[in-house]
Amino acid sequence: MTFFEDQLKQGIFQISYCEKCNENIWPPKEICHICFNESKWKKSENIGKIIEFSKKDSDYFGLVEIDQGIRIMGDISSLSTPKTGQIVTMKVSFDSKPHYSFTVKNN
Repeated sequence: MTFFEDQLKQGIFQISYCEKCNENIWPPKEICHICFNESKWKKSENIGKIIEFSKKDSDYFGLVEIDQGIRIMGDISSLSTPKTGQIVTMKVSFDSKPHYSFTVKNN
C-alpha cells in the first residue's frame, strides 16, 4: 500500500508535487516526471470546479478539476442540475479502490 492509498483510507487526498519545478504531479509519483527530483506531499483543499458532467438514471457524475490541474472523475451531488464551472467540495474514500464524490457548494 502506498502513502497515497494509506491517506485515502483516512479520507485525506494528498497531492505529490515538485518543489523544484513548482508543479503538481498527477497521477501521484515519488519522482517528478519533469526534473526527476524527489516529490513531496501536500494535503488537497478538496475544492474544485466541474469541467463536464453527465447523468445516468437519477445520478450525476463527471470530471472535476481540483488543485491546479488535477482532474478526477466522480459522483456529483446536487439538488438541481449541476453546471459546468460550479464549485464543488470533494470527499474521498478507499475500499479496494479509490472513490471520489463531489458536492456542489451552496446546494
